[in-house]
Amino acid sequence: MKKLKKIVLALIAMVMIAGCSTDKPDVVDPNVDVESKIVVATEIDLSTMDHHLATDATSFIAQTMVFAGLVELDENNQPQKDLAESWDVSDDGLVYTFHLTDTNWSNGTPVTANDFVYGWNRLIAQETASQYSFIMETIKVKNAAAVTSGEMAKEELGIKALDDKTFEVTLDAPCDFLLGLMAFPSFFPMNEEFATQMGDQYALTVDNMLYCGPYVMSDWMSGSGYKFTKNEDYHNADAISTDVVEFKFIQDAQSAMLEYQSGNLDVVTLTGQMVDAYKEDDGFTNRLQGYLWYLSVNFDDPNLANKDLRQAISFAVDREKMAELVLKDGSIAAQGLIPVALAKDKDGVDFRESNGPQVEYDPAAALEYFSSAQEALGDEISVELLYEDTEAGKSVAEYIQNNLETNLPGMVVTLNSKPKKTRLDMMKTGDYQICLTRWGPDYADPQTYLDMFLSYNTSNNNGKYNSPAYDEAVLEATQGASASDSAARWELLKQAENIIIQQDLGVIPVYQNGGAMMIAPGITGIEFHSAGVDNYRNMVKE
Repeated sequence: MKKLKKIVLALIAMVMIAGCSTDKPDVVDPNVDVESKIVVATEIDLSTMDHHLATDATSFIAQTMVFAGLVELDENNQPQKDLAESWDVSDDGLVYTFHLTDTNWSNGTPVTANDFVYGWNRLIAQETASQYSFIMETIKVKNAAAVTSGEMAKEELGIKALDDKTFEVTLDAPCDFLLGLMAFPSFFPMNEEFATQMGDQYALTVDNMLYCGPYVMSDWMSGSGYKFTKNEDYHNADAISTDVVEFKFIQDAQSAMLEYQSGNLDVVTLTGQMVDAYKEDDGFTNRLQGYLWYLSVNFDDPNLANKDLRQAISFAVDREKMAELVLKDGSIAAQGLIPVALAKDKDGVDFRESNGPQVEYDPAAALEYFSSAQEALGDEISVELLYEDTEAGKSVAEYIQNNLETNLPGMVVTLNSKPKKTRLDMMKTGDYQICLTRWGPDYADPQTYLDMFLSYNTSNNNGKYNSPAYDEAVLEATQGASASDSAARWELLKQAENIIIQQDLGVIPVYQNGGAMMIAPGITGIEFHSAGVDNYRNMVKE
């Protein structure tokens, strides 16, 4: 039976390819040894290579291939030296001094401390409009909030180039997870002269970037894929074993699997029924990721501003069956805003375990809340669900539509599928009612999720959730007197999650991402991180 499933899947993919594509097959570059090339399938197209504008994992992974930070995370999520060959931390934890290694940009100019100063200033500059500008405040860089808002000049930000090879960071308060975040692309350096020369064309093509990482970007065709070639000038080039890494954009998972079976792909993501068909095969890999998928509700919309309707929607979604019968890739039902296995308290207890389930499936309660919503909004309530045009996105959106229309008679759900970049743009402008979206943790602490929904976080709080009680709990935990008291801080973070999920239904958690993949035997070195960016730069093909 299992063999028959595989044959059927392969035949379906062959028919789809034959009927829908006239592209010629890729020709292997004769100048590249095929043994030194690894090809990865990606179901999401690359949005941007500007690491101050990126918000998605696909872009971040690509950026870590060609740029580098002060540190790199190892397979155990621990920071190891990269562009910084060493660092010192003051006794009070407020001053970090990074000593840079000798390395050059791809145009031959040295990477200096000034490149970090310029990059960090650009990140929080209002004209950049980075959705990650908040992260400078997250690590408590001195005066970050005032500089971001324009109340202070950029020269007042707590960063300084002591000389070409010494970068100093001063904080308002200690931050235990600062070093790990130095591997995150938002904190990467940028060459001011080159970026200024490129202007609004920066990072739009492979020639409009300077590289300081283990690879350079040698090809990028939107809607098709992108390629990286080893950067021999990278300071640690000897540790990079693969000459070429190529990412191919293939939305249909069955087509990608056929390419994998034909030897044209080395890494593919599995979805739905494919997991059952291939889970016993060599190369099958499954893991629980830190990504939390949730429904962002637009509080500017009259329907979604109704709390009874939001509560009805939350109770009407059967998350357990969604994970088991629709996704089948190791995903699990969300229990709250904070994922499982993200962070533990001082006693080693997982946050998710300590705060308990915040959502549940209860059709009877859903119907009761929906009846109350109908009294205010009318018997028939229509909403549009925005989602991105991936195979998993479509399956989950259709499942949610079915749950809502079945469990809430009188509810009409229209689906709106968009490419990820378009979806993100629509969320940013508030052009949606409900959106199926996700957030991946930038660091291993509940704050990475809770910060997003502060009332003043215009970069991430797309639905315009606004709760003084929530703001107070999060800010006291992260910036107040309780920030230095681990136990008190933890309790406040738990309280904040209770407020936004149970009390306000500010967002509606749906599921935590699994990661079913096929990785060709002989491929090693992919480092999966529950918090931060998965690392493909150290892959090896034996």
